[in-house]
Amino acid sequence: MFVLPPSLSIAEAVAECAVPVGRAVPGFRSPVPKASKVPLPETLHPALWSAGRLARGDGRVLATGYDALNAELPGGGWPLGGLIELLCPQSGIGECRLLRPALSTLCMSARRIALVAPPHLPNAVRLVGWDFSPEQIVWVRAGESSDLLWAAEQLLRSQAFDGVLIWLNRARPGALRRLQVLAQAGESAIWVFRPTHAQRESSPAVLRLGLEPAGADALSIHFHKRRGPLRELPLLLPLADPLRAGRASVRPLPVPPMEPFIMDPVTAKLLATLSSPSSSVAFDALSDASDSNTPDNAVLDRGTSAPSPSRRASTPVV
Repeated sequence: MFVLPPSLSIAEAVAECAVPVGRAVPGFRSPVPKASKVPLPETLHPALWSAGRLARGDGRVLATGYDALNAELPGGGWPLGGLIELLCPQSGIGECRLLRPALSTLCMSARRIALVAPPHLPNAVRLVGWDFSPEQIVWVRAGESSDLLWAAEQLLRSQAFDGVLIWLNRARPGALRRLQVLAQAGESAIWVFRPTHAQRESSPAVLRLGLEPAGADALSIHFHKRRGPLRELPLLLPLADPLRAGRASVRPLPVPPMEPFIMDPVTAKLLATLSSPSSSVAFDALSDASDSNTPDNAVLDRGTSAPSPSRRASTPVV
């Protein structure tokens, strides 16, 4: 018990007991506050991330095939289970060559890919040169925008395709939200190609990139929307083309006969429904879409215009 002498006031007693700042008190060790560990936002919820770095989350990704692009994307690749929006000033600037490594990965895993309303005729010869199997690719032709969106929704609902490419010139925000909700229900890679002026419109896409040509074999990529920090400068990405690189050593090989394509019941039922007489959506095999006179650098980047839905190919996939 401490007794205050009557000759000292409380203020004087406190002043005598006070220790100047910086002087250590013998036998006394002040406690050092422990730094509290703040959990990363991704550990609280996959949809959260720090604004200063790329989100990691728990979502699966598909490698792009380009290390420089992987380093700029959350998770290190194309996100699965969400819309990927690619804004292009026009078709044929290299957007398909950008996706070639990812699509090749899907084809090597015997996965199926759907092309919905491409602006040009798919070239089966070029696809084979890219080591794609035409039997794994379904080409969807739709005239009206409503038919295009309806066909895309049915493809996503079926979850029978691991890669879906949709060319969409006009779309209301509600239509894109429906596609995003359907995409979240699966783990497919879904790319939506839209014109550059669509950047002024809102989009539910998890990733939004603007593509511009930068020479014959490169793209300038603008990151309009991603789960991570803002990148002000575009990424200059060279596009590798194995056929062009080894053209001098390439010689034509005989084309093996096409084997019958056996379709699983789920996909067969889906295509039979969409190819009904009441629908203006057509599904065609790519074996008859090839043209020997088409340049070997044309898949969809440079090719002949796709015919209207009324012009059905002689080999429909049904």
